[in-house]
Amino acid sequence: MTEAIIVGWIDSGRRADNGETMKNQLLIKRLGELGVRCREMDFKGWRRRPWILLRLAWNMMAHKRATLILSSSAGNIYPMLRLMKRIGWKQHTVHWVIGATIGAHVAQHTMQRDILDYADRTVVESPLLQKQLTEYGIHNVVQVPNFKPISYFPDIQPRVRRYVADGNHARRFVFLSRITPEKGCEYIIEAARRLNAAGLADRFTVDFYGSIADDYRRSFERQVSEIPNVRYCGFLNLREAAGYDTLAGYDAMLFPTYYPGECFAGVFIDAFISGLPIIASDWAHNTQFMTDGETALIVPTHDTEALCDRMKGCIDGCYNLAAMASAAQLHAATFSSENVITPKLLKELEITR
Repeated sequence: MTEAIIVGWIDSGRRADNGETMKNQLLIKRLGELGVRCREMDFKGWRRRPWILLRLAWNMMAHKRATLILSSSAGNIYPMLRLMKRIGWKQHTVHWVIGATIGAHVAQHTMQRDILDYADRTVVESPLLQKQLTEYGIHNVVQVPNFKPISYFPDIQPRVRRYVADGNHARRFVFLSRITPEKGCEYIIEAARRLNAAGLADRFTVDFYGSIADDYRRSFERQVSEIPNVRYCGFLNLREAAGYDTLAGYDAMLFPTYYPGECFAGVFIDAFISGLPIIASDWAHNTQFMTDGETALIVPTHDTEALCDRMKGCIDGCYNLAAMASAAQLHAATFSSENVITPKLLKELEITR
């Protein structure tokens, strides 16, 4: 049987609480479906259980023919690649990069190219990041987008028909991610204030879903409590069809992020599945995965006025939201696990032979 040793934040058996654990859980599930036995080395909270380091070392020695898949941010993986290079340990290694900070590290020489290049394959989510790393001299860089299993598409036709029958109905905006200033939450709140001040309070709502960063909770909850058409709605369970039905009831997703490690946020796929155009910042690699005017409305990063204008355009019926909803949902299949993690890809990465 083909084997792989998976190194990263996994938190197996629990609900994923961030993008890395979600991606690793889904990667392990998909590899298992394709006949790969995965030995999980869960490094989430590893300082509280440092014996995971010994377990990893033992597995690498006992299963040297297994592919070593290092699935985490470059900052977490770099020390391991450096140690492997220093001691001359050779094992087929795939660095499955989480996030996009690796490009900045190489450009700023805070990580050495030859150490990152010690992996046999480097997998990144963005075509732009693939190009950057290749130009920096890292070999065998493969672009593989983020992915999710898609077993259900909510019915968006009632919403599409509503656009035609009543183009002036109140617009429902949604934010779905970790709630921090870096994800653009302050810009969303300020845009809501400005729209309300312009007399549009009864023509739109904004709902937030996701975990709130501890150091932002007090400020966020206070501000939301002061705005009548903005709410915090807790968690949205997208492991069940009902979660996608809820998401499909909105008109657009807000994502004016400037988070430093942003690459291909998994919520983009959730938005596409639910037929939601995304009002997104042009930050980092966002525009690699959506098309302005077709599946998204792109705004300059840190530009609250532009965000406000795009939201107002949705409220005033300036965009063909019916066509954008349909285009977004059609786009979703591109990122299904079955279409991304394929037998052909595993052979290209030499995980299977």
